Amino acid sequence: MRNVLSFLTLLLLAIGSGAGHAQDKPLDAKAAKAAFDKADHALNEAWAAAKKALPETEFNKLKEDQRAWVDYRDYLARSPMYTGAEGQGELPLDAPEYLEAAAGLEDMRTEWLKALIHEWKDETLTGYWTDSYGGNIEVVEREGHLHFVIQCVRGPTSHVGGLAGIAVWNASIGWYSDKGLDKDKTDETNLSFILRDKKLEIIGANTGYYHGARAYFDGNYVKVKPLDVKSQTKIVKAAKSGEVPEE
Repeated sequence: MRNVLSFLTLLLLAIGSGAGHAQDKPLDAKAAKAAFDKADHALNEAWAAAKKALPETEFNKLKEDQRAWVDYRDYLARSPMYTGAEGQGELPLDAPEYLEAAAGLEDMRTEWLKALIHEWKDETLTGYWTDSYGGNIEVVEREGHLHFVIQCVRGPTSHVGGLAGIAVWNASIGWYSDKGLDKDKTDETNLSFILRDKKLEIIGANTGYYHGARAYFDGNYVKVKPLDVKSQTKIVKAAKSGEVPEE
């Protein structure tokens, strides 16, 4: 059966992809600037820590990704569709709506950078992972399998996607196929999982059945927090049923 996201799940995903500092009412100019400055300071601290901890070659690769992420941040945060601001053109960099949205996006990136150099006591993949570009995946690793729920919200118009399943896992490589799970679906969907340098690279094939136009699952995910027993049970149940759970 196709993984159909409920309206509530979609709504929560869309809210979660927006500014982390969003309020019932937009922040005023002073408060938005303060929120951005705080988030930007935390991001710079996380960046400095990553520079200190990572080998030079790995950090040089990270610099390329960081430049791409900054472009992504500004693309979203300057979009009236994403921020809810009035008007059609790009928001100026001092607009309160931009500052508030950028602060929320920076919070997510800070979490990703910190996790990139964090040493987990648990050596399994079990945990909550994010790519800092609007994608997250919850994983429970058991007996050569990854029970997973992957969800994403991409772009200023909040294209969403979700998929739950079980992948075969062998050391640092995993593979998922939905072949035969839905008799009405003709094209096979695949996800590959590759673990390297604390990042779980996910690459999808024929995944459009499970998401909106631009809501790809592909990305480099980093484990940002563990999963408690209750959460693990929920993820395993969802993976076995193939249904993305409601929040």
